[in-house]
Amino acid sequence: MTYLESIAGLPPEREKEIIEKLARRIVDSGLGTMAVMTLQSIAPLSFAGTQVGMVVGSPMLMALDLLGVKVYEYAGLFSESTHSRENMERLISRIEELMKAEQEAKKKEREAMESERRTWLSRLKDFFV
Repeated sequence: MTYLESIAGLPPEREKEIIEKLARRIVDSGLGTMAVMTLQSIAPLSFAGTQVGMVVGSPMLMALDLLGVKVYEYAGLFSESTHSRENMERLISRIEELMKAEQEAKKKEREAMESERRTWLSRLKDFFV
């Protein structure tokens, strides 16, 4: 897949893969809340911003492609006017889902630690009583 083919549009399966990968990177780095806030604030301007960005940033994206950095796929997510807003919303919702799952996992871990601690304390109490 060449640079121009990918900027023209990505297959839906590839879009889903990239959104998943990008959302996981954002959440794993601890930037989920900030990313959601930023993406929601720029969403109304996403189409205009991507069009300007593609014109201004196109030479840089081609240079990075020649160096082996495949950032053009991320740019392809938001390049088409029909998919730009939709992909932005999909990315935001996936980040929120991953953040919620991460919070639930941490909550379960805390509860397990609490119950283990209570069990140890209750056993100690029973020993002395």
